[in-house]
Amino acid sequence: MKTNILKQLSVVAILTISMGGCKKDFLDHVNPNQAVEQTFWTSEANAQSAMATVYSPIRGQMYGYFGGYTGWHTMNRADDVWFILGEELQNWEPATYSNTANTAGSDFDQIYQCINRANVVLKNVKNVPMSTDKINSLIAEASFLRGFSYFLLASNFGDVPLRLIPASESTEEIMKPSSPEEQIWKQVVEDFKVAKEYLPIVRPAAEVGRVTKGTAIAYLGKTYNYMKKYAEAEAELSTIMKAPYTYDLVSKFEDNFTENTELNKESVFEIMYNGSFGQGSWGSEEATSTQGFVIPNFVGPQGTGGWFKWMPTASIVNDFMAEQRPAGSDTKFDKRMYTSFFWKYSDFENTVADGAWFGNQSFDQIWEASATKRLRGEPDFSTVNGKKGRFLIKKFTNFYKNVADANSMYDQQNQNNNLRVMRFAEVLLLHAEAAIKTGKLSDAANDLTRIRDRAGLAAKTWSGVDDLWKEVIHQNELEFFFEGHRFFDLKRFYTYDQMKQLLVQNKKQGASNFLPKHFYLPIPQTELNTNTAIQQHPLWR
Repeated sequence: MKTNILKQLSVVAILTISMGGCKKDFLDHVNPNQAVEQTFWTSEANAQSAMATVYSPIRGQMYGYFGGYTGWHTMNRADDVWFILGEELQNWEPATYSNTANTAGSDFDQIYQCINRANVVLKNVKNVPMSTDKINSLIAEASFLRGFSYFLLASNFGDVPLRLIPASESTEEIMKPSSPEEQIWKQVVEDFKVAKEYLPIVRPAAEVGRVTKGTAIAYLGKTYNYMKKYAEAEAELSTIMKAPYTYDLVSKFEDNFTENTELNKESVFEIMYNGSFGQGSWGSEEATSTQGFVIPNFVGPQGTGGWFKWMPTASIVNDFMAEQRPAGSDTKFDKRMYTSFFWKYSDFENTVADGAWFGNQSFDQIWEASATKRLRGEPDFSTVNGKKGRFLIKKFTNFYKNVADANSMYDQQNQNNNLRVMRFAEVLLLHAEAAIKTGKLSDAANDLTRIRDRAGLAAKTWSGVDDLWKEVIHQNELEFFFEGHRFFDLKRFYTYDQMKQLLVQNKKQGASNFLPKHFYLPIPQTELNTNTAIQQHPLWR
C-alpha cells in the first residue's frame, strides 16, 4: 500500500514549469520538451502527479527538512542528542550554537520549493476538468503542505518572506522582504483551516500516506499552542480525540519505529519511504532516484552499517532512569527506554535478557566497534550500581532486523521504514499543555496518565498546575527523544535565561555559546545574496 504515493512522487515532469524554489537560477532553466501550463493542467492524473511533487522537498532523504544531512542534524540541536566531534561542520555548528549565516546546510530554499509547488497547484487545479470535491480536496492538501512549510519556517527562522503566488508570476515574488513572524503564523492558521475544511477523514487505499483532516486539525492545534492561543488549541485538539476519529496509542512504543507496523492507529502524519523505488542518485528528484529512509545509516553505531553521528546525552539517560517502574514489572525502567537506547541490560537490572542485534552482535561488540569515534569525546554517563553507563541510540535504527549491516543505506532493503512526523502521543501532550493553560486540569491529568500508562510507569497524581506542567515537560522529553521536538519545546516552555540555564545544567555541547539569537536559525547568506529585498532576522544582524 505504501507504494501509491511513492509512484506519484517519482513523476516530476512538471518541476521546471514553475514549481521551483525562490532562487533565480532555478527559474532560468527551460526545457523545450516539457509540458506547459496550458497543456499540463488538463487531467486529474496530471493534477495528482503535480500534488505528489509538493511533498518532495520536505521528504528528501539527504537534503530536505527530514533529510539526514540538513534536517535531522538541525532539528535535534537540543540537550538530548550528543553530536560526534569531527563530523560535518555545517551540522556541528548549529548543534553547538556557533553557526552563522554562512553555515551551509540550511533547508530554507527547499522549504520554499515546497511552498512554490503548492502555490502552483493552488493557482491551476481549479481549472482541471474534474469534480468539485476532488478540486477542493487537492486545494486542501496543497494548503496543508504550504501551511506546514510556513510552520517550519516560522518556528526555525521567524521573520521570512510570505509568498502566496507562484514565483514565476512576478519578480516581486522572488525579490520579497520578510514579513513579521506573527504574520507568518496567521498564514499557517489560514492554510490549516482550509485543509481542515476539505480534507477527508480517511483516505482510500490508493491514497494511503497523504494528509487527512485529522492531520490538519492536529497541526492547527499545535500552531495555536505555539501562538499561545490555548483555548483555540484545546478546542481543536480535543476534536480528534473522539469519534469519528480513531487515533489512539499503540500498545508497544516500538511499533512507531518499524516498517512492519506503519500507518498504525497512532500515526497522524507519516512520510512514506521505500528503498525499492529508484536505484539512482541520492537527494535528486529523478524518476530513478533513491526514495528510501536513510536515517538509520546516519544514526546507526559503527559495526552495524551506520555512520554513527550521534549518541544520547547523559542528561536524557538520567531523566529516563530517574523514574523506575513498580516492583514486579517486566522491566526495571520506562518501557520507552528500551526502544530509545542500546545498552547492556545486565549492567543495571536482571529483569530483561541482554539483547543481540545486527548479526547477533552483543552490546559489548557494538560498543567496542564504535570506539574510534567515541574517542573524539562522548557523554559522561552516570555510574549505576558500580557500573559506568554505556548508551547508544537505538531509535530510528533498523534494530528490529537482526541482520549484519542492517543500518547501511547501500542495501535498499534497509530503507523501507516510514517516518512518523506526528503521532497521537503528541496530540495528547499538546492537549495537556493547552488544558493546563485553560484550567482543565483533570483533562490534562487524563492525557498524561495515558502517556505514562503506555510507558509502564506507576500511577501518579498531581498537586496542581505547576506539578502538571513539570510532567508535560518531562513526558515530552522522554516520549520524543531524538524526534526533533526537544529544541522547539524548550523554546516554547522557557524564557531565554531559563533555557540557557537548563542547557548549561545538562552539559549541552556549546551551551556557553547559546544567545537569544539562537532561538532562531539565521537566514542563509546565499538567500540574502539572491533576494536583495530581504533582511536578516533582527537578532542576527
